[in-house]
Amino acid sequence: MITSRPAQPARSSPPPGGPGGPTIGRMTAGLSRLMAYQRPFRLRVASEGLVAVAPVSVAYGLVTLVVSALWRDPGAGHRAVAACCAWRAADLARGDLVPLLGSALLVRRPVEAVWTVTAVWLVLGPLEAVVGGRRLLLLGALGHAAPTVAVDLRWLAGPHVGGGLAGLDVGTSAVVVTAAAALVVVTRSAPLAAALATGLAVDLATTPNLASVEHLLAAVIGVAGALVLRPALPTAASSGAARRTPAHRPGPEEAA
Repeated sequence: MITSRPAQPARSSPPPGGPGGPTIGRMTAGLSRLMAYQRPFRLRVASEGLVAVAPVSVAYGLVTLVVSALWRDPGAGHRAVAACCAWRAADLARGDLVPLLGSALLVRRPVEAVWTVTAVWLVLGPLEAVVGGRRLLLLGALGHAAPTVAVDLRWLAGPHVGGGLAGLDVGTSAVVVTAAAALVVVTRSAPLAAALATGLAVDLATTPNLASVEHLLAAVIGVAGALVLRPALPTAASSGAARRTPAHRPGPEEAA
């Protein structure tokens, strides 16, 4: 006697959007839209190399790591960094401005070092690829120095409490925020603008002090600087066409 086996239930097809379903699909699509501003930069890096495309950004990241490592040295290295980069708000009253710009090269926590290296790829490099190394240096220096001086003056004029300015006032955050705001303008990326605005809002909500005000001022400087520079910048289409168009060689008739 032959018995028939019960039919196996048909396997259900995977949910749309990949193994994780529509939620993962939407997250992937959102991340792709957010990172769309990087596509021209990544293409240039793939063909020319990161150092060739963004030498100033790479140098900034490396120098920051070296300076921050020397800060942990108990000997001469620490003393050298303290002289060039250890800025305090009280230094402004004494007129000692040497460490002001150097303070943008010093981070004291490993997470800040990781943040700076990540920012070289996500923010500084793409901006340098558009505006050039000299303009990036100008924007970064202005975006770091002007907000720092402004909030330090406000702190010195007040009761000298709060804002985290009683000790060292160092870090790369103002440079990165300035560059991110400028990148929003030159790339016209709405997702990047939303990400920057969200980050600033969270910063204000969680730490409403003078350090957060410094980041807001840095963002304003980045936007204003990019608006000033934008008329002088080549468009992505024209620069890409220029790179793709081979040099014209005159033929025999033209040469004659």
